[in-house]
Amino acid sequence: MKTADVISYAVNNLRHRQTRFWLTILGVVIGIASVVALLTLGQAFNAEVGKQLSSLNGNTIYVVPIAESALQSGSFSPTMGYSSKLTENDAQRLKKIPEITDISRVIERRATVSYKDVNLTTTIDGIEPAVFQKVSSIEVAEGRFLLDSDHHALGIGGTAAEKMFGADKPVAVNSYIAINGVNYRVIGILKKTGGTFGSDLDNGIFVTYSDAKEIFANSIGKNEMDTIALAVPEGTEMAGVVESIKLEMDASHKVKPDERDYSVIDPAFIAQSVGTVLGLVTIFLGAIAGISLIVGGLAISTSMFTSVIERTQEIGVLKAVGATSGDIMKIFLFEAGALGLAGGVMGTALGLVLVYIGGVFGLPVQVDFGIAAFGVAFAFVVGLLSGFFPAQRAAALSPVEAFRYDK
Repeated sequence: MKTADVISYAVNNLRHRQTRFWLTILGVVIGIASVVALLTLGQAFNAEVGKQLSSLNGNTIYVVPIAESALQSGSFSPTMGYSSKLTENDAQRLKKIPEITDISRVIERRATVSYKDVNLTTTIDGIEPAVFQKVSSIEVAEGRFLLDSDHHALGIGGTAAEKMFGADKPVAVNSYIAINGVNYRVIGILKKTGGTFGSDLDNGIFVTYSDAKEIFANSIGKNEMDTIALAVPEGTEMAGVVESIKLEMDASHKVKPDERDYSVIDPAFIAQSVGTVLGLVTIFLGAIAGISLIVGGLAISTSMFTSVIERTQEIGVLKAVGATSGDIMKIFLFEAGALGLAGGVMGTALGLVLVYIGGVFGLPVQVDFGIAAFGVAFAFVVGLLSGFFPAQRAAALSPVEAFRYDK
């Protein structure tokens, strides 16, 4: 049989079995739609994360009292508390590193805050305003930022000002927010960064370092702090600075490298951590989508085996009139491939629709037609592989056995 005859014959068979055709490819459609949607969203998320990481202040390094092993393994949880304490001695030792231009001590604790008739518990950041503004690239939308000399005053993130106490109770400059029962005047509202990694600034409440010492006097020592923020000149080789910081901190805490009770967080560490998490999530979701695709492949295989049984006598007739085993193989392989291809096209289209729907709800959208082409090609290959053994069985039937077969 000519190739055109094989294709025509296979298409006619599929056309006359439309109900089975649609039921068979349903699993492929769902699987490919899941794969395309997840890969597309995963790529868009990675691009968005890269964009937000690049917008961060790439010259800032943070030292936190969390064991390095816990932070790197992802086993740390805020409920566990800090592994150690950072002290004035740590800050003074870090000032010796020549590449470091600014050091800001930070206290970050939870307190009860009240505004009008709303009471809630949230995190308060005690900062050294002049230095912290430089290391964090803070911009003010209304009023002004804190000064080191301010007392019982605070700055609030743009999102927190709008929503923290309810959309109907926005915080305004010169209004008062009570922290643990003491009134603090709002002197500045920060400009919103709008990014995931700027959420601490957008949702934060900031007071001076001396005020934080007063607020949390019962929970933090005189010479203690929760974070040390360090600034280095642009273009500095960060790996070398990080190593210098670790050497000073190891000496200050009297620990060996594998016993570090603190962590040094630089832009490279953040990018690596986020990339690892996104990679694991993508693999997990991809595995779930793959299961759907396997189910679709099994559906094609089952349908083709059933078709071989139902069409045994038809196969005998084809061989009796001159069709070779190769021709029979081609017919069934083409039918299986066509099922996979049809499922791939529809599944890819559905996947892209789901991506655009996600975009309506705020998910990042970045369509890659390479992923769409991969989805269609992959479904076609799944169809061919699923139909191979049924096609092989059909091709192996002899005309005599086929004519003897009784449905």
